[in-house]
Amino acid sequence: MISLKSSLKLLQLEVIITGTLIMMPIAVPFYKSIGMDQGQIGLSQAVFTLALLLVNIPTGWIADRFSRKFSNAIGDLGCAIAVLLYSMAGGFAQVVLCEMLFGLSLAFSQGADGALIKAHSEKIDKSGGLLHKINSSNAIWRPIAQIVAVIIGGFVGSYNLRLAVAISAIPFLAGVVFSLLIREEGERLVSKHKNPLRDMLRVTHETVMHSPRLRWLMLAYAVGFRVTNVTIWAFTPMLIFVGVPFQIVALGWVLNSLSCMFGAMIAKKHAERFKRWQRFAMPITLVIVSLIVMGFGLSIYTVWLYSLLGLAWGWNTVVLKTMLQREIPDRSQATGLSIADTASQLLYVPLVWVVALAGNFDIRLSLLATAAIFAPMAIIIALKLKKFEMK
Repeated sequence: MISLKSSLKLLQLEVIITGTLIMMPIAVPFYKSIGMDQGQIGLSQAVFTLALLLVNIPTGWIADRFSRKFSNAIGDLGCAIAVLLYSMAGGFAQVVLCEMLFGLSLAFSQGADGALIKAHSEKIDKSGGLLHKINSSNAIWRPIAQIVAVIIGGFVGSYNLRLAVAISAIPFLAGVVFSLLIREEGERLVSKHKNPLRDMLRVTHETVMHSPRLRWLMLAYAVGFRVTNVTIWAFTPMLIFVGVPFQIVALGWVLNSLSCMFGAMIAKKHAERFKRWQRFAMPITLVIVSLIVMGFGLSIYTVWLYSLLGLAWGWNTVVLKTMLQREIPDRSQATGLSIADTASQLLYVPLVWVVALAGNFDIRLSLLATAAIFAPMAIIIALKLKKFEMK
């Protein structure tokens, strides 16, 4: 058996490489090449989100109950198979089936790896400081890995779109190997019912009701991440709207990834100095102000404020997940993270549609709609978290 520190390094590597998608820059051209229109592309992504949403909590319970290590490996293997099948898809129906498999597989891994990271980190350092450092490191390296993946995908895709999709399976296959090599760490969930569904509901209820603070941290997690996600599809139209040549639009995405990295670096060094409510309030205030400024005055000079959304995303990746992990009981880590992801997806599905609909009239309305929707939620959550700090 490998050492605990070596296992943690492999786990970090698995998290970083499986967080990339080589096919990202050529996804839309691939969809178009097999006859899909913009509406079908959007619907396929909705199917993916719905598949993920439906199985998030059950797969989290399975990981906590049986094995987080093997759940992680199963998820990575499923993602690899889904991507390989994707490369052979000939139309909308096949893409939908692949998206369903990808969503199901991702649900197996996304809660399990977070639970394993906490278990490894706290066994090495019970103070909790290492958990913050590991989440920070992962958040710094994932954007760098994605930039490399985008470059590879764009280069290969310029010669063969299907090949670029197929090689997207490589990071997930590597993730399977790493997952099987790591150690199984962390407290195991003990079943109290013979009926798995009843036990799943029990664990979900106990986790959510563990403390009012945990419930509000889950809401903070959902709002903090989705405020930067719902406008992601508006970024390219924004750049084109202000006159950025289409040939260098990709540079905007690279800069956004670098902003994510810098946000994570700042959080790694400074986040622990602030109270929890401040860690949530500062980046979301920055995002909302940036959205309002761009919404009322979108130009070549203000569009780069979008990079502040990347900065906030990088900060939140370190801060919000760490705060959540520290509050969730060890025995139900994967389940708790899956519940938080479910809340996040429930928020995302209707709001991304509303924001996109506003953009059909004017892309600036997408930005103003996002600010108008998220500002009241952010204020309520920040005040609630502040109240907990004062107790």
